[in-house]
Amino acid sequence: QGSAEARVAAAMRRHPELLAGEGRDVTALIRAVPGLIAKDGFEGVQAVALADGTSLAVKIADGSDRARMPVTAKLLLEHLGDLAPAGLRQLASSPAYGGGEVVGELAAL
Repeated sequence: QGSAEARVAAAMRRHPELLAGEGRDVTALIRAVPGLIAKDGFEGVQAVALADGTSLAVKIADGSDRARMPVTAKLLLEHLGDLAPAGLRQLASSPAYGGGEVVGELAAL
């Protein structure tokens, strides 16, 4: 049971597709890292909390959403180190399109 907050966090972990939908990167992030909860927001905002209480917030200054997940994944990879699940690495970059085709990728340095 636990507190109302704990029940909400447990529900977010069990059903991440209800936060943003299937096919969304934040849904994939919650599924990739056991115990993690996350919520994306307006203007390039991302909030993340790990089961151990570690948390982070990302805000992309120009308000664009395309760098949000690569930056978030990079920070989590650095924090988790060798304990980082393989699925997290897949979120550390996203394709860049030009003329409807992939012409590069966006990744945090």
